[in-house]
Amino acid sequence: MAEWVRLAIVGCGGMGRRHLAGLAELARSDHNNVDLVAVCDLNERNAEDMADEAHQLLGRRPAAFDDVARMVRETEGLEAADCTTDTASHHRVAAELLDLGLHTLCEKPLALTVRGCDRVIGAAERSGKTLSVAENYRRDPINRLVRALLDDGAIGERQFIMETGVRGRDTLFITPWRHQKLSGQLTLDAGVHSADILQYFFGDAASAFGQTRLYEKTRVRRETAGPGGFYEKWAADLPPTVEATGEDALFGLITFTNGALGQWVDHYAGHGEAFHHRMIFGTRGSIAAPADRTGRPVRLTLDDGTQLADQRLLEHTPSYRLDPVAASLFGGERPWTYDFPFAETDRKLVALEQHELAACVRAGTWPEVDGAVGRRDVALVYALFESQLAGRPVTIAEVEAGTVDAYQREIDAHLGLVPRAVTT
Repeated sequence: MAEWVRLAIVGCGGMGRRHLAGLAELARSDHNNVDLVAVCDLNERNAEDMADEAHQLLGRRPAAFDDVARMVRETEGLEAADCTTDTASHHRVAAELLDLGLHTLCEKPLALTVRGCDRVIGAAERSGKTLSVAENYRRDPINRLVRALLDDGAIGERQFIMETGVRGRDTLFITPWRHQKLSGQLTLDAGVHSADILQYFFGDAASAFGQTRLYEKTRVRRETAGPGGFYEKWAADLPPTVEATGEDALFGLITFTNGALGQWVDHYAGHGEAFHHRMIFGTRGSIAAPADRTGRPVRLTLDDGTQLADQRLLEHTPSYRLDPVAASLFGGERPWTYDFPFAETDRKLVALEQHELAACVRAGTWPEVDGAVGRRDVALVYALFESQLAGRPVTIAEVEAGTVDAYQREIDAHLGLVPRAVTT
């Protein structure tokens, strides 16, 4: 236990509770390397409640705080933090944690804007501490399998990827802030998952051309327990309707650095039949990938007429191996399917992020999704917004450099990252 990394969870709402469940999953495994010693939230009641829940799940109660600086002063040997606050505060809270000397795992997206990402990355560089971004979809064993199939040339050279999701109607998505431009609209907060998967499979995006829309200007509270039911305790406090200001749909064409193309639709105001479709085409075949965190099998189709959606997939990817921790949690080194309830899958993936952070702290190694990767994912999302305003394709480099930022400037001004425009 002396080698375990002493960790705090900062942000004790629904996402914080999901990360606590991840720690409990890791603690039940043979690979635990984390000791939760503190929790912190501006809402003292939330912090105390999470400390109580941690006691039930982990067998010991972490100290509860409502101030990060005091938590660091008063928690002996604290080494790392898991930042699970709302998206609009990441640029402040994650940067503060790093500046206070804590290795930090920050929930996705890394920040609300590219400049916010720069603020966090700058803090990591100043402190010399590890910065990891909790991008969990790529850690799904089925997505690891898809990546291995691509890398092993199962369908030849990468040509084209289609990422399409249509769902949502006018339903409130977990919390009101996810429908506001200035605090973390759906197209960023959820869409960044797609941005990461696209680049995980096809490499860095070079440019994007797109449009965005706000279709449902009034969101209605219906089922608000959220993924795994972790947000249930706050559901009764939500208003019956929320007026939305943030776009709820994006449509884009992506050019990757390797010359491959992508078509991306994330539509969170779709009515009628919900639809998810992820198709990957190469020079010798195609891969149909299932929805994330479902464990459903991949379908591989080759030009010679072969079509596989079972264990024979593994014959086409000799390199596919999960790392020992993932293999332990998901039942083997080379799973081609799995069958767990959503909440269990969710906490297993979070546990992998947490284990990796602690391993990096001890070994001085680099996390898979570092600040640069997290910023690139955010930049790809905003490239579609900036493209619409610019009326042309924009490069990811332009967005990351801040030379194309017309859409983000209002958000940056609201966050205090750039001066507010002077009106006359």
